[in-house]
Amino acid sequence: MGDGILQGFLNTGLIDVGGDDAKLDKLNQAAGDLAAALKKNPSKALGFSLIAFDPDAPEADPVVQEALAALQTRWATYRNTFSATPIAVIRAILLDALVAAAADDDRVGVCFVASARNALPFMPVDNEREIWISVVEEIERRVDLRAEAEWATPESISVQPMKYSAPKLSAPEVRIGEVPKGALQTGMMAAAGPTTLNQQGSAVHTNGNPHSPQQQQHWVSEFGRRAGTTIADAVNAALAEIEVSQPDLAQPFGKLAEVVSGYVDETLKAVSVATAGLQRRTNLLWWREALFSPSVGKSYRALPPSVAAALMALDLFDTVPLFSPASVSAFLGEAVLRLGGTVNGEKRTMRDLVKEAQDEATLAPLRSAAAKLAAEPAGRGPVLALIGHPTHTGARDAESFQRLTGVPATSELDTVAWSGWLFRELQASKAATDASPARRSAARKG
Repeated sequence: MGDGILQGFLNTGLIDVGGDDAKLDKLNQAAGDLAAALKKNPSKALGFSLIAFDPDAPEADPVVQEALAALQTRWATYRNTFSATPIAVIRAILLDALVAAAADDDRVGVCFVASARNALPFMPVDNEREIWISVVEEIERRVDLRAEAEWATPESISVQPMKYSAPKLSAPEVRIGEVPKGALQTGMMAAAGPTTLNQQGSAVHTNGNPHSPQQQQHWVSEFGRRAGTTIADAVNAALAEIEVSQPDLAQPFGKLAEVVSGYVDETLKAVSVATAGLQRRTNLLWWREALFSPSVGKSYRALPPSVAAALMALDLFDTVPLFSPASVSAFLGEAVLRLGGTVNGEKRTMRDLVKEAQDEATLAPLRSAAAKLAAEPAGRGPVLALIGHPTHTGARDAESFQRLTGVPATSELDTVAWSGWLFRELQASKAATDASPARRSAARKG
């Protein structure tokens, strides 16, 4: 696309290299150097874009000087070809660099598209319109594809089966008890009668059954009692010695609990990610219906329309992620239209709206956010830089307004357009410093 952009500027007569392909190649090389600088530092995208849009860009602007330095490096004698500072050439190579960088980094694309939607309508670029339309539409389409994918809610959620390998458990070990044979024999002899013979054949008293077998009933009764007791004691003694060692189940069950816990956690994360887009849309519908500002704790209807519109831009910005579909800006516009006092489309100058944002007490949260996202104005930058740094020398200077923003101070916006402008600038300023993956594919791999 880069050659097409430079060629488009050549075809419309905006730049002239005298038909010298070598000079055109030098412009391509300079644009490549600027694209590399953008990829290393995406925060440059806002300044690059706002200068690329403006045929009347000031020569002293830092971005113009950076581009001239890149051109000087690749084409040391460029001054012999152009009688004055070649702003058109600078704009062409900046646009070429932006397109190349945006192809690799969606954050650059967000900066470029947001700035284009805001500033381009106020720039005298009618003879370049075809170039800008194709460029903006292509980059916006690519950024929107990523945003739509991140906002989508799938029809179904696929969860992989839980993986768990059950460990092999050892068989229980049983130690068998033994009947105390000696004690059993002694007890049984004692049950049998009052005397017995020892190994030497001598009579020995058993201290047991006092009756002899000839006494029949008395002997049987005494024998049964004593024999039963002796046998029971022997059996109980043997049973008491039996030991069964169970396998250690603490580790297997601990591992199972760990696997189940991790599986449930991953499943819940998958559900959360899959339904994030739906939850986000639900929250936005609630916000639009309530018309209540979470940042100041007031109803938007209780505020002047322009103040409410600016605050709504901030509150929506705080609610949605960096990559949001273009339809979100339209949603904001419809929400602003629900406020009273916005139906007639009254317009105010940009300078007046910025001054209100710099001074209105209710818009302190907007100033705080702007100060964090946008550096103090030095060269061309977003309107947010003036809002976030109202004490800066050029922040309240009407003559500096166009130099620092690229937009005439007398440009007029209604409340819907003003809210959309601020929302896009907030998104662009965040994109310039955000740590999100440059490309959606990179996010998937991570």
